[in-house]
Parts: sequence; C-alpha cells; structure tokens
Amino acid sequence: MNEHLDFWFKIPQPPEGPLVELSAAEAEQFLREKLDEAGAVKTEALWQLAQFYKLNNRPAQARQRLRQLLPLLPDPEAKASCFFTMGQTEEKARDYAAAIRYYKAALALEPASLFTWYFIHNNLGYSLNTLGRFAEGEACCRQAIQIDPTRPNGHKNLGMALTGQGQYRDAAKAFVAATQANACDSRALGLLEELLKQHPDLEYEFQDAVECCRKAIQVAAKWRKN
Repeated sequence: MNEHLDFWFKIPQPPEGPLVELSAAEAEQFLREKLDEAGAVKTEALWQLAQFYKLNNRPAQARQRLRQLLPLLPDPEAKASCFFTMGQTEEKARDYAAAIRYYKAALALEPASLFTWYFIHNNLGYSLNTLGRFAEGEACCRQAIQIDPTRPNGHKNLGMALTGQGQYRDAAKAFVAATQANACDSRALGLLEELLKQHPDLEYEFQDAVECCRKAIQVAAKWRKN
C-alpha cells in the first residue's frame, strides 16, 4: 500500500469563558437547584442534569432525567437527540442491546442535523459490532461515512466490522483512513497494529502506511502540546 497518504489534524479546542472548578457533589447540587428554579420550563435544566449523570457514569439517574425530558420536547429533532443520549447512556453502561434500541428510535425520527444523523449511525454501528452483529454494523458505519467522511469514528468502526467478518485487508484500509481523518486520534492505529500482528501476511503491504500513520500521530501529539 504505497499510494500517497494525506493526514488531517483536529485538535480539541478548550471551552470558552472562565473555568470554575466544582466537585461532582457541588456540580450536582448546582444543577438540581437550577431544575428546582426552572418552574414549568424544565427542558434545559433536565438536559444539563441528564448529561451530568451520563458523563459521571450514573446511568440510573441519567435515565430518570431523560425519561422526564422526552415528553417535554417540542419536535422530532429534539426527541431524536434525547433518544440518542439515552443510547449513549446505555452504551456507557455496557448495555449494548438497550443502546441499539434507543439509537434505532432516534434513527426512525430522521433528524435533519448532520451531526446527530452521523453519530446515530456511527454509535449504532459500534454497538452492533460489540454484540458481534458485524454485517449490520458495517452497513451503519458505511452510512455514517457517507454522511461525513471527515470524521475518524465511522472509519474506525467500519474497520472493526470488517475485521469481525474476516475482511482483513479492507479493515486495515479503514483503520488507515480513520487515522488520515484525524491523526489526533490514535485508536485506529492501535487496532491496525493488532490486526497486522494477527495477520502477518498483510504486514509488507501496509508497512509504509503504518509508518506514515505513526509519524502523523507523533506530529499531532506535538501540535497538541503547543
């Protein structure tokens, strides 16, 4: 695999505005107070509290708030985002069957946002892969890539789906494509190296690509430090 490879670097941007450090307990108390003060219009407060619980690995509380939120949302777009977040919550809790159900519910609402539409397909593909449903996962990942080929997640998860189906050469190409999409994300390179270790017959074909990926990730790491 000796064709010219182009790599992109997408460095995460720091949040805008002043940063205030709160403990988890203080942040929860603050968000609960905002919910109590919200009166009849609780959607934003419920959303923020649900996100807090999801990010802090408290799925039961996240589920409770998201279920409160869902009937208050005004349109299919917002409801799709809520179902998607429910799926993320179950995914973090490693209940992939439940995650799939919620992602499919979000998919059925056909949200217009490309960001939401992409990640519904991507995360659904990942969850299907995790349960060994690789052909279904492949279809979702390919759809995600079609929606936005510049993001690495879809390529990486496509590689996992193809690996699960024994299509190792195409899987390696997908892992390279993921690193090309964003060399700040090194996960695909790790999967590529593991794949080639298990299938040494592909090592010669991909040795140049692997070296290019390694160098791109090193450059990206230096950019992040500056």
